[in-house]
Amino acid sequence: MKDAIKRGIVKTVTNGIHISRRGRGYSKNELIQSGVTDIRTARKNKVPIDPFRTTVHKENIEKLKAFLSQEGSKMNTAKQKKPRKNTKQDF
Repeated sequence: MKDAIKRGIVKTVTNGIHISRRGRGYSKNELIQSGVTDIRTARKNKVPIDPFRTTVHKENIEKLKAFLSQEGSKMNTAKQKKPRKNTKQDF
């Protein structure tokens, strides 16, 4: 499965050394701060999401904003529910 955007950066500290590496995906808070309103639509557009991450990194938000500007407003529009048709008729 090919991701539409490269995975996010995760920063860790190991033995006092700061390490930044590629993570599994972006955190939900990073998606929200970058302007994505519907996370399901982001998943459908192959944006990797890591449900266990809670951290927010500026580099990841900037990557997502750049991707959104290229992709257009496809992910910013939340799906609107269609009204249900009333199948029962009153006589």
